[in-house]
Amino acid sequence: MILVKVGGSVICNGGLDKVVNDVAPGTILIHGGGCMVNSMMERMGIKPIILKHPNGYTSRYTDEETLKVYVMTMMLINKLLVSKLVARGVRAIGLSGADLNLVTARRKEKIMIIDDRGRTRVIDGGFSGKVTDVNVKLVQSLMSSSDVLVISPIAVSPEGMLLNVDGDQIAENLAISMGVKGLIILTNVDGVLINGKPVGKVTRDNAQQVLPHTTGGMRRKLETALKLSERGIRTIIANGLKDNPIRSALAGEGTVVE
Repeated sequence: MILVKVGGSVICNGGLDKVVNDVAPGTILIHGGGCMVNSMMERMGIKPIILKHPNGYTSRYTDEETLKVYVMTMMLINKLLVSKLVARGVRAIGLSGADLNLVTARRKEKIMIIDDRGRTRVIDGGFSGKVTDVNVKLVQSLMSSSDVLVISPIAVSPEGMLLNVDGDQIAENLAISMGVKGLIILTNVDGVLINGKPVGKVTRDNAQQVLPHTTGGMRRKLETALKLSERGIRTIIANGLKDNPIRSALAGEGTVVE
């Protein structure tokens, strides 16, 4: 079984077909697509609200209108991936995390932000969530009757609320719950970069020298990979825009975190 997370930066920059053409039977594919959500919102006349957080990260605020566009766009991406896989003769099935209670999440009641005046404030969490559980038995059942499972980062709360969740969190939970040996994270650069050059390997021993050179989404990916390394799970952060991106990652291209 191969666990692959493909980021929106790959999907929005023409890498979708390259990933699809390299997916092998036995793959669980988790996708993002935040950049496409932003584009769709702007086309619909809805301005994305970007939040700054004390840890240096940024995120899109998910109010009710944003959630509607988010769900619509993520499921469009999901079905585009499935249709392209099916056209290759691959038995693919695509679901959101809300389907059959595949991914459960807890709504973030409060979010800490830095406002336009540079002050730290706490605001309502909207419709964003933190993944609490992935239904492993369901995943195994779906994989027994298909070649590839494609998962959208939409979760459901115990109260039945749809939530925007981070695809990296789903990948992390799946990797741990299913006991996989490795995870591939595909992004739009050649791995973790320092001064424009990819770092070949990151371990717990050199992580504190590498982390200060990373920001935003890449820092989150590296932190996720380091959590997995503590459980003996190897992560490869690699470029999804090159030909044969999954095979290239498995061959050692990109940044290996272990």
